[in-house]
Amino acid sequence: MNSASEKFKDFITDLNKIKDYFLKIIDEKKYLIKIYTHLDADGLSAGAILGKILYKKNIPFQITVLKQLELDNITKIHNETESGDYFLIFSDFGSGQYLELQKNINNPFLIFDHHLPQNIKNKEEIDKIQEIYKDTYKWHINPYFYGFDGSTEISGSGMCYFFAKCIDKKNTDLSKIALVGANGDVQNQGDNKSFIGLNQIILDDAKENDIIEILDDINLSRIKPLNQALAYSPELNLPGLNKDPNKTLKFLKRLGILMEKGDGSIITLIDLNKEEKQKLTSALIEYISIKSNIDPSEIINKLIIKRYLLKDEKIGSDLHDISDFSNMLNSCGRTNNASIGIAIAMGDRNKAYVQAIKNLENYKRMLLNALTWIKEENIIKEEEFIQYFFGADKISENIIGTITSMLIHDDTEIIKKNKPLFGYAIRMEEGMYKISSRAHESIVEKGINLSEAIREALILSNLENLGGGHPPAAGTKVPIEKIGDFLENCNKIIGRQLK
Repeated sequence: MNSASEKFKDFITDLNKIKDYFLKIIDEKKYLIKIYTHLDADGLSAGAILGKILYKKNIPFQITVLKQLELDNITKIHNETESGDYFLIFSDFGSGQYLELQKNINNPFLIFDHHLPQNIKNKEEIDKIQEIYKDTYKWHINPYFYGFDGSTEISGSGMCYFFAKCIDKKNTDLSKIALVGANGDVQNQGDNKSFIGLNQIILDDAKENDIIEILDDINLSRIKPLNQALAYSPELNLPGLNKDPNKTLKFLKRLGILMEKGDGSIITLIDLNKEEKQKLTSALIEYISIKSNIDPSEIINKLIIKRYLLKDEKIGSDLHDISDFSNMLNSCGRTNNASIGIAIAMGDRNKAYVQAIKNLENYKRMLLNALTWIKEENIIKEEEFIQYFFGADKISENIIGTITSMLIHDDTEIIKKNKPLFGYAIRMEEGMYKISSRAHESIVEKGINLSEAIREALILSNLENLGGGHPPAAGTKVPIEKIGDFLENCNKIIGRQLK
């Protein structure tokens, strides 16, 4: 087995070959570059990175954002491009559909993706992955070809970033957008929410360019009023304080932390000095250890995180912390305003940013309303090995994946961590349900692989739709009349995986 450094060299060697092929072919023929990318934060970041490198080189391009890359999308792309001089690039998807792309797309194209390739059940199928690599490496870059994990070590925007770096070393300034994308895909999987694998190399580039600051900080929102940040923290379980900003306000007052500054503005985490942060940290450790009987060392691992701040963004803005930046991009994609997200990731801080702030507020309201409805109306249904819910007229297909993710990671009694969660929402114009599934890391470690389960369930349900993703997160679409069969087959397959 090659060492990580040797595998990385192979990765960069292949990227350089693809770069040479790309530059040669567009120099020989004046193609219009058409970029197709996903609508989440990682997809928008990937599209923005590609757009930025083409803009710098004065190469004409168009960016199209898709909910998913499905068979009907591929057919439409074929019809729109086959008679023109187009060079196509697929980012943050394409690996799971590479056979269909190879079969249906006549124009030259590239794939920069981090999901498991089509027909691959898991990353242990090394021989099969290498066969795909040998057949496609001239136009297809995927981390699994080189032994890197696409669910934790590198995102779609990260793959595009390394391509950008091969195009021109000066493109290391785009490292911050790749980290925003990685954060959006929850790839800060190391200790205290640090980056690992190829993402660490991107982080090193950002540090070397002096565009990022790394802090050990309290795991709370930096821009919400402090009592609200405490009450609505998605990751800190504070019995008796969760969801109650009045009680967290009293908790802070007892520590001598006042909610108003001298000028009357509201205190946020940013405003606390070192002494106040230490006081709050100690109080939270003591509170959680007493109320939940958890060892302080476990609490510290969740309470203290690596905070990544962008030095060229305004302090306290929604773009200063890469976590807030990724939330803003995600809100743009999920509210049908993907072009605004692309513009922001490419550097627009004027009209696009103002509109994005409004989108973010609407997006947060949508999520809150959806979560409240699910919890109050007892929407979650349960089978022996899975749990599921239907979004009805309350949850659109654009946010069904986000809601499913929030639920599986939320400390709520309505969700069981030992069963994968499947959410589905109507796609009326197609007579389909959009399916999003999520599994808690505790059962992924025991063998749950949602990408594999969804693909197998589609076959068992006699469906030809594409599907897949990663072991902890995967999706597809299913005809309305087949949803019962599909969920039943998922239940059987998950049961088999657990056993």
